[in-house]
Amino acid sequence: MDLEELYDRFGDSVYHYLYIKLGSAGDAEDVLQEVFYRLARYFRRLKFIRRPAAFVFQTARNEANRFLKKKIHEKNGCRRKNELFEIICTSISGPDEESVQILSTSLAQLPEEQREIIVLKFFEGLSFKEIASACGLSINTAASRYRYGLAKLHSLLEGKL
Repeated sequence: MDLEELYDRFGDSVYHYLYIKLGSAGDAEDVLQEVFYRLARYFRRLKFIRRPAAFVFQTARNEANRFLKKKIHEKNGCRRKNELFEIICTSISGPDEESVQILSTSLAQLPEEQREIIVLKFFEGLSFKEIASACGLSINTAASRYRYGLAKLHSLLEGKL
């Protein structure tokens, strides 16, 4: 795949992932630009990638973590809570606004490692193999975090929807 194909195929999904991880549309846009800048620097290697989704999301995750570390070190204030409402509205079609708000609030209460796996699996449609590769985890760990996250999400949502 070339860079344009990677962007066409994964750009929106990576943006959604970054928005949820960083909690800010502006930060997600900045990091998305850095992700594709980094991929452009390695354009000759792109044709050898066997799992492009995992590679792109791993790059996005690394750039987001780099961004967060830099932000913390610069002491620009505390990291905002994730604002998931807008991204969930664009990812799920059908539910009413109140249900989406409840889901958004419940997702924000999950530990970040569980929320990240749920977002990559449910909203972005990655396989556990792709998620494991992107996050530097074993497939079993990714599946376990997904399972525990869903159980916690279910208990948070019980009786609310």
